[in-house]
This record gives sequence, C-alpha cells and structure tokens, in this order.
Amino acid sequence: MSARHRPSRWRGAGFTLLELLVVLGLAALAVTVVGGGAQAYLERARYQQTVRDLASQLNQARSLSMDVGKPVLVSYVPQTRQLRAGEAILLEVPDSVTVQWQALRSARLAGATAGVEPIFIFNSEGGARGGAIAVSRAGRGVEFRVNWLLGTIDQSVVGGAL
Repeated sequence: MSARHRPSRWRGAGFTLLELLVVLGLAALAVTVVGGGAQAYLERARYQQTVRDLASQLNQARSLSMDVGKPVLVSYVPQTRQLRAGEAILLEVPDSVTVQWQALRSARLAGATAGVEPIFIFNSEGGARGGAIAVSRAGRGVEFRVNWLLGTIDQSVVGGAL
C-alpha cells in the first residue's frame, strides 16, 4: 500500500509545463508594460534636467562675464548638440529633446567662432543681448531669452502648458 501512495506524491511535487508557460507569459507582459512606462519617464526626466541645466549654465555665463570683465558669447552647435560659451562646452543636449534657436541679429562679431552664430552675449557690466533658445519635448517646452537691460534670463512656456 505504501508503494501506491508514492507515485501520487511525486506526481504533485512539481509544476506542469503549462503552469510555467503561463507564469513566464505574465512576467513578459509585466516587463513590457513597465518597460514602456520607464522609457517615457526617462525621456521626461532628461528633458526636465536639460531645462534646469540650461537655465543654470546661462546664469553661470552671465556671472562669468561680470567676474572676468569680458563679454561671454553663448552659442549652440547643432551638429554636436552642444551649448557653448566660447570654446567651453556648457551643455550637451540629449537626442530626445528638440532644440530651436534664433541667433543674435548683428554683423560679424569679434570673438565668434567661424561658422557658429552666437545666441546670447553677456556683457561685463551686467547687460546682455541676444536671440532665443527653446528646448521642447512632445511639442511643449521652455524658451529662454535675455533681458537686454538687466542681463537676466527670462523663461517662458512654448507650445502649451507643461
């Protein structure tokens, strides 16, 4: 009699192939759903970090111009997706963020790199002049301009509410 109970005990000790396939299918579905949400979260985080970094770097360029007593030219290089102050790289913009800019409207400037038009010029006395730069994601973003008299950086929403 004890021999009859052993086969039934061994038979119920493991999982069937069907049960394993169902569990693996549910796990794959969960990873797919969470993975898609994580990608959107990462892109949104990159955009928000770019906005913060851009505001910070523009303020630092303004401070630098007043500290060294010389104008600081800020430009955007679309080929490398870099915001520069002279030859120094201020910020590298991620590919998931769209950049639009309006270069400074003036004649050839002393100190400008060949082929790169400055967007902003921060003067040593605190003033500034320039165009605009906007960063956006999914059609909505933030535009940065300078106040010519005070030299401060103004931000405004572009393309709807964030």
